[in-house]
Amino acid sequence: MAHHSTDPPFIDLSIVTWNSECWLAGFFESLLAQAYPTAKINLFIRDNDSRDSTLDLCKALKTRHGHNFSSFTIDSGENLGFGRGQNSNFARGNAPYFLVTNVDIEFRPDAIERIAHAAIADTGNTASWEFRQSPYEHPKLYNPVDLTTSWSSSACILFRRTAFASVGGYEERIFMYGEDVELSYRLRDHGYVLKYCPSAVCRHYTYEYANQLKPLQFFGSTLANVLIRCRYGSIGEILGGLFLFLALWLRPPPVDGARRGLARTTRKLLANAPYFLRTRKKSASKFPFHFWDYEFRRSGAFYQLPEIDWKTCQRPLVSIVVRTYKGRLGWLKEATASIVHQTWPRIELIVVEDGSRDAETYVAELAHSEQLESVRYAPIEKAGRCVAGNHGLALARGSYIGFLDDDDLLLADHVETMVTELECHPGDDLAYAIGIAARTLVTSSEPLAYRIISHEVQYAQPFSMPVLCHRNYIPIQAALFRRVLYDTHGGFDLGLENLEDWNLWTRFATTTNFRFVEKATSIYRAPASRAIDTARQEKLDEYYRVAKARQKYMSFQISPDELFESFEQFARDHYVVAISHSRIRKVILDNRLLYPLLWSARIVSRIVRRYRRQGQI
Repeated sequence: MAHHSTDPPFIDLSIVTWNSECWLAGFFESLLAQAYPTAKINLFIRDNDSRDSTLDLCKALKTRHGHNFSSFTIDSGENLGFGRGQNSNFARGNAPYFLVTNVDIEFRPDAIERIAHAAIADTGNTASWEFRQSPYEHPKLYNPVDLTTSWSSSACILFRRTAFASVGGYEERIFMYGEDVELSYRLRDHGYVLKYCPSAVCRHYTYEYANQLKPLQFFGSTLANVLIRCRYGSIGEILGGLFLFLALWLRPPPVDGARRGLARTTRKLLANAPYFLRTRKKSASKFPFHFWDYEFRRSGAFYQLPEIDWKTCQRPLVSIVVRTYKGRLGWLKEATASIVHQTWPRIELIVVEDGSRDAETYVAELAHSEQLESVRYAPIEKAGRCVAGNHGLALARGSYIGFLDDDDLLLADHVETMVTELECHPGDDLAYAIGIAARTLVTSSEPLAYRIISHEVQYAQPFSMPVLCHRNYIPIQAALFRRVLYDTHGGFDLGLENLEDWNLWTRFATTTNFRFVEKATSIYRAPASRAIDTARQEKLDEYYRVAKARQKYMSFQISPDELFESFEQFARDHYVVAISHSRIRKVILDNRLLYPLLWSARIVSRIVRRYRRQGQI
């Protein structure tokens, strides 16, 4: 939905061009089509010595469209790089907000309006609001509860002028790539908060194809990473960065002119590292580094969402069922916050509270949220997870239904992604994406306090019915399904207090295909304590045999390839269990037949595939 302000603030919009003539027409067309009044935009262009017709084209655009803006300023000269060029534009403006954007960007019509609304509604210690990029969303992780992030991409971002000025703008010793991370860390070093705004979308033409490796980006990013480590990293992180850089000499990257590029980058590193070491961080804040990245990188960096013209078809209602119980209000607030931040506009939230009414007042407050189409609260007598889930399913009115446990989270585009995939593939009735496991150390339940130790991906399995019958690889919050599956198969099996979701998926899969989306769109909590994790796993193992027994009454068809895949997967899983078990010798002896089974499954699978290619099967 669009947000309107009675008096929109002025914005200084800044672009830096360099041989950018092919992008200017699309950029200006999208800018002039904004719902936000361009009369409130001061446009600043800094041309970094373009050798094509970029500068002439900018002047022609000023002549043609200058009257649409509050002001239109063009500056040109030597190539200052990205950061210095943006700083130069910033020095000439005075608006309360400073919008930095690449020129190879096209805004959705409501993008600037949405980002401005978020900025106006936010607190004074928030320094910036980052746009969501399409078709490839930036893969860095953000907090889906409050939309904070440890660093922000400057491909398209809105800054609060006072915050940008207080830290001196971009670091001018970083020519290009990485200057946005350094500025983000410097803002956080001064106590500011950075936000992600997933509802404000721009199309970024940064890659010609998926997984493209661009030499300028590679060498600029690696240099910046080591320099940023010098300023914000620990001694170990600094040494780690130097080690990573030296390793490039042993195995040069697969780009043109790798040795020459490494030589130039080494000279720049030696020239600038002492300065970054002298200007070390002032605060005790944690600034993450993860190899050449700066934190955990979400799976699906180059996943591309199918495009649907929603103007010509109605958006379906989606019901999200959240089960909770006494003492879980802190977790519930975080889970529902991640639903409120969803980019899908039609969501029905159903909160089923099992055995208490602790959440009633809070859910009543949620009912006033503009982001949710409806909110329903359903307290029940203490009856367990399955009864609570079935009660929520019975109340659901949406064409699509999903679950979110009260300690799990949805990233902002989860519902949008799942609905779009299913709408584009009517033959599939359930879509599921990759879920991120957040290893969590809880220090207090009331008030809620915890620390995330690490993030990891445990399940990224394409759909296979035999593998699903062997183990559950679909976290409950990662899936969204058509209502017809519930109408056909019913809800949770009341005889299962654990693994009830696995049983539900296997029943659903007897009549339909599942669609696997290769992108991480949700987070589920896993205990960081080994003792707690072991006790939890033992409880699940008890229900595993019960859940497997239920499968005897299911019927489904599988292909020969799926059968052999299941056979091989079973052998491999048991092999891994055998070599990782504490009583290794006993388990290996008990499962000594698994080794020939593993290899025979592979051989038979290859034979079948060969005969299939020859048309004999």
